[in-house]
Amino acid sequence: MKPIYGPVSSWRLGRSLGVDLLCSEEKICSFDCIYCQLGETKIKTMKRDVYVESESIFAEWERIEGKFEADVITLSGTGEPTLGKNLGEVIDFLRKRANLPLAILTNSSLLGDEEVREELNKLDIVVAKLDACDEESFREINRPVEELKWEEYFEGIREFRRGYRGKFALQIMFIEENRDLVEEMVRLARELEPDEVQVNTPLRPCGVRPLSREELEEIKGRFSGFPIVISPYDVEKKEVRPLDIGEVYKRKRPEP
Repeated sequence: MKPIYGPVSSWRLGRSLGVDLLCSEEKICSFDCIYCQLGETKIKTMKRDVYVESESIFAEWERIEGKFEADVITLSGTGEPTLGKNLGEVIDFLRKRANLPLAILTNSSLLGDEEVREELNKLDIVVAKLDACDEESFREINRPVEELKWEEYFEGIREFRRGYRGKFALQIMFIEENRDLVEEMVRLARELEPDEVQVNTPLRPCGVRPLSREELEEIKGRFSGFPIVISPYDVEKKEVRPLDIGEVYKRKRPEP
């Protein structure tokens, strides 16, 4: 796998060039979400490590620089990007070399780590996941590593939000298992005061049924009062020309 892939058409971010700090055939993540289109988490961990050497990412950037059209560069790919211990180093490089906004899609599990918060503070856009409202729903939907408890998880998101000055988007994946928890999710979202709420549902093939357009529209209405509330049903995706379509399909989920 190459560490840079796309651009792809992202319903949340437009034409998005993906940077994958994991580049693994087996998903590396702190969660094993029941709706994940990448399938089962083979390497389930909270331990940060260098999975792709920074020099490999820098060399790939040198190869593709000036050869793509994108609206944003997004840290995403084959698992949880904050598990990459060289995340800060890669962000610093992209900030110097790329004249584009920098974003990340994170499951929020490592936001309790001060070093991770400092690294993410360098980004223009942080899309943070929150699918559960208590320990029971957290275990049922996200199936995190055993040592991560829901209260600690939510406090990490809250602590990050307090200090972050970029665009903070809260992504909530709604499925049958949490559709009755909407009021609790709205309450938690109000605590976090996101700039945008992304009311999502899994439209790519996975182990659970997505909610319909009508169901998601009803849920969106209950998030009234937030600056922006969007869903994948709202957005017409932009046309893109990937550098290598094969690299997109290797991730199984072609949207960073």
